[in-house]
Amino acid sequence: MHDEAAVAALARALADPTRVRLIEELAGGEATVSELGCRLGLEVSRVSTHLAILRQTGLVRAQVQGRQHRYALAGERPAVAVAALRTLAAVPPKQRLSLESPLRRARTCYDHLAGHAGVHLLDGLLERGWLRASGERDLELTAAGAAALPRLCDLEAARRARRRLALRCQDWTECRPHLGGALGAALLLALLQRGAARLRPGERALDLEPGQPEAFLAAADD
Repeated sequence: MHDEAAVAALARALADPTRVRLIEELAGGEATVSELGCRLGLEVSRVSTHLAILRQTGLVRAQVQGRQHRYALAGERPAVAVAALRTLAAVPPKQRLSLESPLRRARTCYDHLAGHAGVHLLDGLLERGWLRASGERDLELTAAGAAALPRLCDLEAARRARRRLALRCQDWTECRPHLGGALGAALLLALLQRGAARLRPGERALDLEPGQPEAFLAAADD
């Protein structure tokens, strides 16, 4: 039950609007308690209490600089988790968005890449023969994919996850599938860690570097 207890502890840490707002603020860069208090309109003591909870669960880290503590997210995962929760809580728009809309160009869908960029990511994986269809929604990793994908993401961690490795997730703006599952999450995390994608604080929309995700996949081509 250790894994389940850890997940429950993280859920409790995120079960407060102020802590969600703090994670979204820190997704834009590190900050001091005073800076966070000013942005959120809260007393410093209250901000400190919430930051302590986030630190205990490993979502936030602190670095001492002189007399100040500067806080930052512990990697990209906390912001991805909050973006996934926003997806669960949101009501999808009823009308098709323009391709110029940031939300349609690239966004998170739970913890994987969606929108125009997400569909093209899956297209690229299929065209390279790294994935192939296996059933109505499932996708199967090929030998070529098993050889190439470790150059892009933590494939072994994705394989160990307690969820399907790869599946088609229907995209509501493109009316075509993008890549879901543990592999989809691993690839989005790799894009974020490399700086090829950036989360917008408080939003599901993502900013992508020019040429992404095509350039990202091309880095693993033989």
